[in-house]
Formats: sequence, structure tokens, C-alpha cells
Amino acid sequence: MRAPTIVPAVLVATAGLLASTGARAADCSTLPNPVYATGSSAAKGVLGKTAAVLAAQSPSITVVYLSQGSCTGVSAVLSSQPMTGTVAAGNAPSIWDVNGNESKCDIPAPGVQADIGISDVFAETCQSLPNGLPSNIIDNLGPVQAMTFAVPTTSSEHAISAEAAFYVFGFGNESGVTPWTDETSLFVRSATSGTQQMIGTAISVPAAKWKGVSETGSSDVVTALINAGQGATPSSAIGILAADVADAHRDTLRELAYRHFGQNCGYLPDAAPNKFDKRNVRDGHYAIWGPMHFLTRIDSNGIAIKRAAAEVIGYLAGTKTAPAELDLVAFEAQHHVVSPCAMRVKRDREMGPMTTYAPPSACGCYYEKMANGSTACTPCTRTSDCASQGSVCSYGYCESSW
Repeated sequence: MRAPTIVPAVLVATAGLLASTGARAADCSTLPNPVYATGSSAAKGVLGKTAAVLAAQSPSITVVYLSQGSCTGVSAVLSSQPMTGTVAAGNAPSIWDVNGNESKCDIPAPGVQADIGISDVFAETCQSLPNGLPSNIIDNLGPVQAMTFAVPTTSSEHAISAEAAFYVFGFGNESGVTPWTDETSLFVRSATSGTQQMIGTAISVPAAKWKGVSETGSSDVVTALINAGQGATPSSAIGILAADVADAHRDTLRELAYRHFGQNCGYLPDAAPNKFDKRNVRDGHYAIWGPMHFLTRIDSNGIAIKRAAAEVIGYLAGTKTAPAELDLVAFEAQHHVVSPCAMRVKRDREMGPMTTYAPPSACGCYYEKMANGSTACTPCTRTSDCASQGSVCSYGYCESSW
């Protein structure tokens, strides 16, 4: 009889459950200063980068993140819906070490209360809040995420209007919008998905009323679209994805230019199909976008109940100066979400009217440099280097101060 494999304790501590060995995962509550967060999967990349820096500081903070959908993140804070999940059940939360390596830990029943709820959409989009957020909850706004319609690259389609999308996803087989008349080729999400909630608000189709094949997550939509692209009728396939997910699969998927109600032209999120600059999001031409939301509980003085949660949110929302090793603007640009300092428009409700926005320290040029690898902006070390009237030196480039 073969002797059992012995797993060194250090591996269990740093990597959670090693499925190939049968080792048990660490209990999340035993990790250094855990901050529990749950909600949108779109935030995971930025969150993991931030978590690595927080794990390395002294005292260290361990970010424990369970991806469950935007509206679940809202409910976790507003309704105290507990976080649970274990490796054995296949729904364990993620943690990150100082090198950014992801592993898992267990939150056994009855679960824990989330410190941060992360959502791609406003809380009011997920549930009725006629009087706004409760006084003990604060919504911190973070990077901007665009939502897109995507098709296989083998599709002949390149654009969609809000009117067409209304009929396609509102009526399915009866839409009358060629080539999207087969519900089995419409790949959607669920009512808890921030992607579906935001796009549903944009095209006036309630998130719970969509036609199509409901996929569990964005990766499932990607897989379904890729498979459809290899079939006999690739042009009949269409799905919805956050731009960061679609951008990561440009070799097999194409984002459609979108023409919103009242617009004369359709726009991609970026200035061109080969760019990643989110230029049309940042200046308001592309319509379907919104900030990430980081919800947490506060006391009567407006201070976060859990101080470590406030530190996590401070980095994510850009209100806390990040250490040199955490260049969030570069990281966000390279992961296809928009840093608040790169925006020139803002909105205060889901798909609400846009107003001009002048960030305190504009980073649009630096963002473009990090996203595309180049920028037409003038490099500078001081504002006197910027010849244009009204330009200031910010993030190493001359930025318009309008």
C-alpha cells in the first residue's frame, strides 16, 4: 500500500486548498486582518493588484473577495446578506499574496458580513431605494467600466443601435432584427449582473426580462460566442460583455459600435478598433458606461466602521495616495478600465445625463500612453513646459485644464 502524500504546512498556508493533494484550505478568519468584499467580477483585476500591496504593508491587510455579481455585492452591504464559500463546494473566495498570486480560503457557514460591496452599477439600479442609500452606507466611486455588445470576429456585423438592441433582447425570436432573430444565439447574463443591469437601463429592457441564453459569468459568454463563431451561422450570435473582458479577446471577438437613442452615429468605446484608450468613453461619445461602486458601512461621523476597509477603498477609489509600487493608472489602463482622473465627463445615476468633468489631477495623456503605448500629448516636467494656454503639467504630460 502506497504511503500517503504529506503536504508541507507552508504550502497549505500560502496556497489554500491544493486540489491534487487533498489538503484543506485555510479559514479566511485566521488570515492577517481580513477585509471581506463581494460583488462584481469586473473589479477583480484591480482588486488583486491592490491586495498584493496591502498584504505587503505593516500591519498587513488580507483582501478576501467573493465574485457573485454586482447586485449581490449591493445586497451584501445593504441587506447584510452573509458571505459564504469553501473550496470543497467550489465557491471559495480569492485572496492574494505579496506577489499578487491568487489562492483560496474558506468561509464556512453561517458566513461573515461583507465589509465592502462592489458593484458596476448604482445601488438604486439593483433595488428600490426611494430615499437613496441609508445614512449608514456610503458609496465610493472608482474606475469607470464600459459595457459592450460583442460578436465573433467571423460575424459580418459591426454596429448596433439602441433601438435594434431593444427589439433583439426584448423580443428574441420575434425581434425582426436580422441577423439576431434566434434566441439560442443571444448570450446574456442574469438580473444580478451589473453588465445586464447597465445595458438594460440603456436600451430600456429590464434586466429580468431579457431574451436569450442566460450564462453564469462573463467567461461563459466569451466561450459561447467563440463557439458560435466557429459554427455555420456566426452572424446570428451576439452577447454582452464588460469592455475589459471583450478587450482581452479581440483575436476572437469584436465589440460593436453602439448608437444610443438620440445619437446620429455609433461609437466604439475606443478611438479606433486597434486602440485601447477608451477615448469615446472618456469624452462621452460612447454612452454605456458607469463608475465602479465600493459600498461600506460608516458610523455617525461618516467614518468607515472597519478602518482597514476604508484603506482598501481609498486605493481603489483614488482618494488615498498609493505607494510607488502601486501605479493604479497604468494598471487600470492596461486592464481596460478608466481611471477617474482620465475622465472628462461624469454622471450621478445609471445612464443619467453626462456633465463635463475636470479632474483635480488629470491623467488622460498618461492613461493613453499606458493603454496604447504612445500618446500625442507633449511631455513635461513643469507647467511652464506647456505652451498651450490653459494647459498644465500633470502625470508627466501637458493636460488641458478645461
